[in-house]
Amino acid sequence: MQEDVRKDFLPLVSKPWWFMTWLTRTLAVLLLLVMFLVLLVLPVIICKNIVMLVVVSILYYPALGFGLYRFILYQKTVTKRVVKRIVVDDKGVHYERKNGTTDHILYHNLEKYHLANEYDVDLSPRNKIYVLKVKHNGSVTEVDFDGVDAGYSCYIVNLRALRRRYIQGIVYFRPDLRINPSVYTTYNINPVDFTFDKKKYGTAFAKTLAVLILLGSILGCIMLGLVKWLSKDQTYLH
Repeated sequence: MQEDVRKDFLPLVSKPWWFMTWLTRTLAVLLLLVMFLVLLVLPVIICKNIVMLVVVSILYYPALGFGLYRFILYQKTVTKRVVKRIVVDDKGVHYERKNGTTDHILYHNLEKYHLANEYDVDLSPRNKIYVLKVKHNGSVTEVDFDGVDAGYSCYIVNLRALRRRYIQGIVYFRPDLRINPSVYTTYNINPVDFTFDKKKYGTAFAKTLAVLILLGSILGCIMLGLVKWLSKDQTYLH
């Protein structure tokens, strides 16, 4: 039975979106250039006279140069670890990096927590989003399908599809693991066929939009009332 599933479980490969990649790169370069120019002329702006400018420059520009040097070294280190391709197949997820190495999070290496109140596959909060969390080779591991190299080396357009396929693989090849139902809800996944649940996503989006419109309307009414009150107060003073 499982062999038949493996045969039909075709590999899913990440797809680059070159327009967004180059747009993000261009904007990032422009932003860094503007920041560098601002830092470069900052002493000239804040110093009142030549003596102060000379004193500040002696301390400021070497520190700026050292900071720039450290930033370049950091970027070189990060670039070597950049993910250029992601593959999800019947073995697990594979992150192929620019330096030629490949990181794997394989289904057969996933472990159970053996705790009644702990799911084996759960969510971990990160910067107002949720990342898939598993126990892999004895340690808690985040399976990243949200921020993997987005816009750095290559903007990946099908990260959500890759995440759905990986969760589907866990269900097929590790049925002993317990998945938190909120995983399907948070990622808008239909647990029957593992497709993107457009209806659930649309409902959640509509609710969020309605709340934002309501809050915006309340804030607008408060601001309008405040403006009218201030106008009346000014009229009374005159």
